[in-house]
Amino acid sequence: MSLRNWHIGILIFTLFSCDQFVLKKEHKNDIVKESLNKLNWSEVEQPPLFDNCTLKPEEKLEQCFQNTITKHIYNDLIKHHIIVSQAINDTIWVPLRITNTGEIILEDFTLSSTIEKQIPDLKNWLKSSLQSLPQVKPAHTRGTPVTTVYKLPLVLHID
Repeated sequence: MSLRNWHIGILIFTLFSCDQFVLKKEHKNDIVKESLNKLNWSEVEQPPLFDNCTLKPEEKLEQCFQNTITKHIYNDLIKHHIIVSQAINDTIWVPLRITNTGEIILEDFTLSSTIEKQIPDLKNWLKSSLQSLPQVKPAHTRGTPVTTVYKLPLVLHID
């Protein structure tokens, strides 16, 4: 009898524990949504890139991107003959949005009243300079192009 009771016990245990062995079928959309929720959208795996930066080591890519924009703006601004009534020593933080299609957009920002009075065309010059930049490849996160925002420091030193 004890052997028979043992078999019945195993049978009952197996019947009640079968639901633990059923595999849960997950839908592809649920998996994608879960991974997108876990993704940190404030960090990018690859910054936006200009063609001259593609051969740089990974740790230098963002610096190369910023240097390319800075040099381009500098070379564009020195073409303008700027005359000021008083010396300017200031840093402007220029907000740039690089879209997931590679478009560079100058976000709205305020200039100090001194700069606004003495260089009233500065924002227009910056906008036209950014429009003449070479094509940029957008930033990527997990292989997906994403929109990023950068604040580029622009140091003005005019005597």
